[in-house]
Amino acid sequence: MEKKEGVKRVLITSIGGGNTKEKDGVKYLKKYTETVYKINGKESKVTTYMPEVVEKEFDVDKTIIIGSTGTMWDNVYSVYSNIKDETYLKNLRETERTSDSDTDIKDLNIGKLNEELVNKVRGIVIKYGLNREEIFENFDSIIKLEEEFDDEHEYEVILDITHSFRSTAFWMFLVMTYLTDVSNKKIKIIEVTYGMYEAKKEVTDPAPIVLLSSFLEILNWIKGASELKQYGNSYYILNELKDSNDDIPGDIKKELRNFSNAMNMNYVGTLMESIDRLKNLKEQINAISGPAKHIVPEVLMNFIEDFDLKEKDDIKRAYLLQATLAKWHCDQKRYAMAAININEALANYVANSLNLREEDSAKFDPNIEAKNWLRDLYNLDNINDIYRKYAEVYHHTRRIRNEIAHSLGNEVKISDDIKLLEDFSKIIMNLLKDENVIKEAEKGFRLLEKVTTKKTNGNIVAKSDLRLEENKSSILILSTINLEENEKNELQVKWGFQDKNIIYLNNEEIVKWKKANSDRELKYFKDKIISALKEGDYILLHGDYLKMNKMKGYAIDATNPLKQYRTKILIFSDRVSPKDEYFKEI
Repeated sequence: MEKKEGVKRVLITSIGGGNTKEKDGVKYLKKYTETVYKINGKESKVTTYMPEVVEKEFDVDKTIIIGSTGTMWDNVYSVYSNIKDETYLKNLRETERTSDSDTDIKDLNIGKLNEELVNKVRGIVIKYGLNREEIFENFDSIIKLEEEFDDEHEYEVILDITHSFRSTAFWMFLVMTYLTDVSNKKIKIIEVTYGMYEAKKEVTDPAPIVLLSSFLEILNWIKGASELKQYGNSYYILNELKDSNDDIPGDIKKELRNFSNAMNMNYVGTLMESIDRLKNLKEQINAISGPAKHIVPEVLMNFIEDFDLKEKDDIKRAYLLQATLAKWHCDQKRYAMAAININEALANYVANSLNLREEDSAKFDPNIEAKNWLRDLYNLDNINDIYRKYAEVYHHTRRIRNEIAHSLGNEVKISDDIKLLEDFSKIIMNLLKDENVIKEAEKGFRLLEKVTTKKTNGNIVAKSDLRLEENKSSILILSTINLEENEKNELQVKWGFQDKNIIYLNNEEIVKWKKANSDRELKYFKDKIISALKEGDYILLHGDYLKMNKMKGYAIDATNPLKQYRTKILIFSDRVSPKDEYFKEI
């Protein structure tokens, strides 16, 4: 396997050996048998040290060796050292000969070997791993081999599992998983080798070195299957396994990517189309061969079964799919996506129930009227539990969605909101079963008629806004962000505030407002309200939901030090099209 220019190759291997007891009870050192090995059709020279055959075949730059105190470190030292220290060699052999599971790893002086062979070899001494404590101590020791990889170079690693304890092969695969999935180094495992000495038929036959890179391929396919099953992501299979996914037909590869893109962008229309196309490819999917046959067909068939809702009406199918996705995303702990889908599913459902969706509508959000209807429903006082559930689910998912979009959420509320989403994701499908529920609600409350009345009186509201300029009202901006020019313009033009009457927080106060949560921290801003504002003035509130509620309650409370008057509150509005305003009064 040719090595690319600039890439370094590292062999990670283990060695065994150590001592054995003869009949007289005396411990003697074992020795590796002189052997000829065969790799990639080529025979090696006679050697007692199999890793050097792998080093030569793969043009290895450095070898990392894992072993116990009873390992043949003397053999390692003899193979690699040009200037042999006979006293050190003797000490290594004596430690190996007398070593057992109770021997402290510090009794073997690996430091001298590492220092002398620093550019060739790194030795790591581990315990026998007889209990949980020793196993984790070994893991800590082995992970230190990451120090051999710098951040600058690319590395190709060969793992050799020929020698040492049977458990060492597991250590090797743990190392491989850590290096490829956790470490930030540029490392790729290119081969796994095993010197199969026991496969020799005759004493004079060469021992084959078996290449086990297929194990790597299978592990990568398992990883790809996990990502596809858990997140709907086919990217690992399509990109990282492109050299071994030839058994997947081109049409299925294309649809796998479309499906993953639609899932991650939450494009429900595209996802419905992708599901339909995958249904038409069922025969080809089930005919996939190679390693993909154990992964792709089953996962895709499960997705098709879960997301094919067998609903002929595309609009109903869309909001039912959104509800299904909400539950799926929530199960995967993707709470933001769950909130979006619950919220939009309800809006689609209401729009369809009340025939609010205009054909060929140019609106950015064709469901805006449905969302307004749900907001008005939430603001009603006397409604039954059934209607209240629709209103609360919409209200809270809208609030959570806004807090996610504007990064307003705080740690105090996050567990409560997650619990809400988990509960909502379980009931959303049932809420969408019967459109007559919404029709009956509209018949009883006539919320659409009230919306029409608001639109008819729109000019009167606009004119009353202009009186603000005559009143010379001020506005205090309690916001975690600085206003943009178009937002400032709306305050001046639409709301009538003169520039000199817009009171901004300085940078230090903005930081203080962002961090303020306790009553003690909020007192600074309560005092600012008292000192800066007069009767009829405004406050623009922007921050996390809990903090905004506290300040809103304080500002409009007639029992606060402002005594006989109350301030008015503006907040950022939901803008779903460029025509919408930035602020609204609450």
